[in-house]
Amino acid sequence: MLNCVSLKEIINEIVKKQRSLIITLPCSVKWSDYEKELDKVSNYKQNLNFKVHAFPTGVNKGDKCYVVHNGRIMGWMEIVGFAEKDFVCTTTDKKWKGKFIERSGPFHYLEEDIPYKGFQGFRYFDLEEYKLQNDIS
Repeated sequence: MLNCVSLKEIINEIVKKQRSLIITLPCSVKWSDYEKELDKVSNYKQNLNFKVHAFPTGVNKGDKCYVVHNGRIMGWMEIVGFAEKDFVCTTTDKKWKGKFIERSGPFHYLEEDIPYKGFQGFRYFDLEEYKLQNDIS
């Protein structure tokens, strides 16, 4: 019997591939310090917040958020929400207010060493497409 896949299923799979985001940490942040933050949220009991001017479209809870640090894609973590709020950072005691992409859970380190130039804000991202475009295997 032929395995039929509907056009809707194909389109949904293509769109799902493109639902990742990528963000950059400032180079002033030491990766070892950031790993301490990652450890605090690895059990989903706390969130890391990334401030944005506007929420991304077509990205949902459960999608991936890749992290760039010092010109390299370090890995990704799960997007767990989007919130407009004000809060005090438990690490720096800095007050924040605005729109935030919330991430939590274990950090998934990439096995490959993949260069990526840093930027401000967020971008929509597809790791496999990026690797193809940049001849990274």
